[in-house]
Amino acid sequence: GADAFGTCYTASTIEVAFAESVIHECGRFLGGSHEVPTAELTERSVVRFACERRKTLVLADLTGAALKALGLNNDISASGDYTTSQAWARAIHSSSPRWDGIRYVSRQMNKGFAYAIFERSGLRKLRAEKLKARQLDDLCDRFNVTAV
Repeated sequence: GADAFGTCYTASTIEVAFAESVIHECGRFLGGSHEVPTAELTERSVVRFACERRKTLVLADLTGAALKALGLNNDISASGDYTTSQAWARAIHSSSPRWDGIRYVSRQMNKGFAYAIFERSGLRKLRAEKLKARQLDDLCDRFNVTAV
């Protein structure tokens, strides 16, 4: 629709990205571990971004005290129903062109942050590198992931 805009979802660390994308999107928890198709593990890349327009992105902070000051709690990023969080993203996006995106607590790994970066931010892909075998093994061990 007229209010549609592009969004790129990123994460503060490789662990948060792994939990948010590989495990959440591709895994299923069976028999005591997350089963993930081998191709979903071996074909993944770490993508690095840069912003040409500014030194730093201007992000609406939906974490900690900033979240509470808005009268909200972490339900906004902890719910499996994205209706409310998407409504907030639309409201933030349309409230001012200064907002480049949103920072929120990762639903899949609550000790880390995830980001919804708006298309207008000027963020560009710098490079993509395949996950190294050791890195992948470490992530699978840490998160109890089994390749199937």
